[in-house]
Amino acid sequence: MEGGTIAFVKDWGAFLHVKDNMIVCSLKGKDMWSVSPVELSSIVFLVTGSVSSEVIALANEYGIDLVFFRKGEPVAKVIPARYGGSMKVWLSQLKAWKSSRVKYASVFVRGKLRNQRVVLRYYERKYSLDLSTERLQKLEEEVIACSTVKQVMGKEAEGARIYWSSVKSLIPLKFPGRKRKSEDPFNVALNVGYAMLRRRVWSAVISAGLNPYVGFLHSIRSGRESLVFDLMEEFRPLVDKFLIGKAREKGEEGISLREVYRGLSNVGEDEVFTQARRLARSFEGEEYSPFLMK
Repeated sequence: MEGGTIAFVKDWGAFLHVKDNMIVCSLKGKDMWSVSPVELSSIVFLVTGSVSSEVIALANEYGIDLVFFRKGEPVAKVIPARYGGSMKVWLSQLKAWKSSRVKYASVFVRGKLRNQRVVLRYYERKYSLDLSTERLQKLEEEVIACSTVKQVMGKEAEGARIYWSSVKSLIPLKFPGRKRKSEDPFNVALNVGYAMLRRRVWSAVISAGLNPYVGFLHSIRSGRESLVFDLMEEFRPLVDKFLIGKAREKGEEGISLREVYRGLSNVGEDEVFTQARRLARSFEGEEYSPFLMK
């Protein structure tokens, strides 16, 4: 079990049942974990498993959502008949969008800028380089004073130019800078890594009962998962950090698709789900702060 108020089922063939009014996850007759339904807001099945009707009844009684995924994509969500949890979150999310859009947009970008700075600062200290981390820190501070989403996005774009210029100097590969449609190995690896991150964030957003289409930094557009892209911003530097390290260590071989899939398969998983829950709770009045890399 991980993620505070979310229980994750990660073992293939696991069985959820009720014992002494506790929800228990068993595998091949052995209890893996148990938790009181009072502590839970949702149970997330990341792999194929089974659940007893008693668990479903208890989930209904305590307002627990059951969310099912297949290959990282959400396929079903069982919402308790006695609760309107997701709709309540959606309404709160819409209210926050109307009243605090700039505030949330700035938090997402501040988190991204800070984490980009952490990635570069590691190499600055290790090799006594100047990678413009002070300029990123200044932008991070300036974002707080922004009064429009457009201004926030302007600071994010300025930070991106500084950041990718520094990354270019770190990797021993031909890298023209961050270009999504470029076919150079490092950009291809970034695209793959971000796609994996996007799937993970999508899963977390759905699990937390959030509306993936109502974003704050990214504008609402038909069919675009704007909130998923918002939350991704804080975690993109995790992908960057892994790929920069692999490129420096093994060159092009280190960022092969095989290495990317293997190395990023679980990166940030727990943190992403936890952050999505924090975001959902913030719409009910808790303060939201970005994910910060160490």
